[in-house]
This record gives sequence, structure tokens and C-alpha cells, in this order.
Amino acid sequence: MKKKWYKGKVFVITGASGDIGSEVCRLFAPLGMRIYLLDLPGPALDELVKEIKELGAEYVEAFAFDVTNREQIESVIKSIGEKEKYIDILYNNAGIGNICSITNGGTFKEYRRIMSVNVDGIWLVLQAAFPYIGRPSPTEEFPERRKGQLIFTSSSAGKTGIPNMAAYSMSKHAIVGMADSIRLEFKMQNHNIQVITICPAPASTKFWDQSPELKEWVEKYQKQGLLYKYVETKDIAKCVLKASRKYKREVFVPRWWWLLSFLQVISHRLVGNLLIKIEKSKK
Repeated sequence: MKKKWYKGKVFVITGASGDIGSEVCRLFAPLGMRIYLLDLPGPALDELVKEIKELGAEYVEAFAFDVTNREQIESVIKSIGEKEKYIDILYNNAGIGNICSITNGGTFKEYRRIMSVNVDGIWLVLQAAFPYIGRPSPTEEFPERRKGQLIFTSSSAGKTGIPNMAAYSMSKHAIVGMADSIRLEFKMQNHNIQVITICPAPASTKFWDQSPELKEWVEKYQKQGLLYKYVETKDIAKCVLKASRKYKREVFVPRWWWLLSFLQVISHRLVGNLLIKIEKSKK
């Protein structure tokens, strides 16, 4: 997308006030977009509204938004859709995670909580937003064509299994699969709806503060050396903007993490043994 394309366009983001979401908003705001911030209510969301306005957004509005509340999702998305008529960029960014697997005593309740936010929530948001996604961009051959973008925050865990984090890995794999399917469906329907998946390595966010177990996991992870250093949220946000402007279908942060998928094609056992080695070394 050319820079001028963004001005006046509608940008809707879930998990807006989180570490990654807020950094993304700070980069998109100077493009002069109409930005809708969706997240659980709190001071962080209120402050972000003020900041995004100051950074140059044409319009900013925040909504209390819980991706596990179907009625709220439908009400908020309908309100935005009826007001704006179109959603040019929908960024499904909300997500949670913890140490939950079959072999470490993870409960079905913990598993369902992760899936309800990371997978069910995205499904419900997409379903509610579908009538508004993209605006008319007709051609002589395809008079019904629409143009816009869907962006998803997945994870490097969405490209391989992570020991002791089966539920989280499952949810992030599901996002990749959903994005890949929808991308093909829009192509079949001759729409120019660009579908982008962001797959970051563990990042410096409050995500890891959700439980003592998760915090301990990432602290041990980082002690493995330079290659396991936190990814900065500003770097993720820069990659999101670049992926939007250049239309990168799948983006790894840092970039060299694409080797994870490449190595799996060559040898799934090689990657699996490497991850086991990392996990054992943390004990």
C-alpha cells in the first residue's frame, strides 16, 4: 500500500492497549487513519486514546471489548460498521497464554480459556466484521471486488510445537491455518483482501507476567544466550507496518526465525530435538 492510501481509512484493532497493540497504533496513527481501539477498559486504554490523537490520527475512539463476550463483539463491531460503512484494516491482536499441556497437569478449564480468547474470539470478531471488511475497489472484470487488509498476531509457536505449552501452540497454529484459508477464499472470490500473519519470537511484554510459571519459563528461556533474547515490541510494530505496506503474507520477528519453518520441512526431528534440548537446559 502506498503511504497516501492510509489517510482517512478505518483501522480496527483488538488488544489495542497491550504492549504490541499500542506500539502498532503509534506507528499507524501518523498516517492519518480513523482508529478504533478495542480492549478491556482501563487507564492504559484511556491514555492510548489521547496519545494516538496527538500522533496525528484523523479520528480515535475506544470501546470496552472482551473477545469472549459474543454479544459485546457483535454490538461494538456493528456500531463501528454502521458509522464508517467499511473497515479497511482489521487487526486481530488480542491473545493470552500460559504453561498448559496434557503432560504437565494443564486443566481443560485453562485450555478452554486460551482457545476462547486466541481462536474463538478471532472467529467471532471476523464473523461480526465480515460485512464491513474492505471497501469497493471494482474493476471491469470484477465489479464486486473489495480492497482491505486482515492482520493476525500469531507466534513462532504457531509454526512449531513448544514443550509444556501445547494449548498455546495449538491456538497459534489455528490462527495460521485460519489466515491461510481465508486468504485463499478471498482470492477465489476475486477480492483484494490482503491477509497477513505476524509470527514473533518471545517478546518483551507483560504477557509473561500472567502467572509465576510463565514468568519462570521465559526467564530461563532468555538465559540460553543471545539467540534467545527478547524481541522488542517496537520491532514487531515496525514489521507489522512494513508487512501492511509491502503486503508480506507471513512475517517472522526476528526475520531469521523463518528458518524454523524451513528446518521443519527438512527435518521435523531436528527442530523437535532442539526444542527439547532448550527445555531440558532450563531445569
